[in-house]
Amino acid sequence: MSFASRTLPGTSRDRGFSFIEVLVAMSILVVGSTSVLALFAIGVDRMVERRVEARYQQVRPEIDAILQTRVDATRPGDLPAAIKRADPVLLSRRGYSLAAEFKTSPFKGAPGYLVTVEMLFRGQPVKRELIPLRRSFLYLKEVMDDGKKPK
Repeated sequence: MSFASRTLPGTSRDRGFSFIEVLVAMSILVVGSTSVLALFAIGVDRMVERRVEARYQQVRPEIDAILQTRVDATRPGDLPAAIKRADPVLLSRRGYSLAAEFKTSPFKGAPGYLVTVEMLFRGQPVKRELIPLRRSFLYLKEVMDDGKKPK
């Protein structure tokens, strides 16, 4: 027997990984990769939500002014006309618009309206909120008990 054909004690001729070891390592890598990808998807969703919320906070005073003007322009007791998605009011931020639906307040003795507001981006709703509104000024008939003009 020559020296080249001998093997050292404790070693074998079969070197490398078995098929099962490779499968176990690949499955661990796949599970880890999908977990990281899921975290990226969650991060992107949160980023989009924060961006929409920031845009909403920027145009919120404008939305309030539009809605208050609608409420003040109607006669007392009448419901303001809805702002439909098909014909929204354009906002100052490019691509953003506003749709709104007015309802009378469901609370007894509480005058005012509940407005369902939808902020649209290129016609698609991105933010929805419920805003309570009241008239910014009072008519004399609302103040006086008998409805007569003051002297």
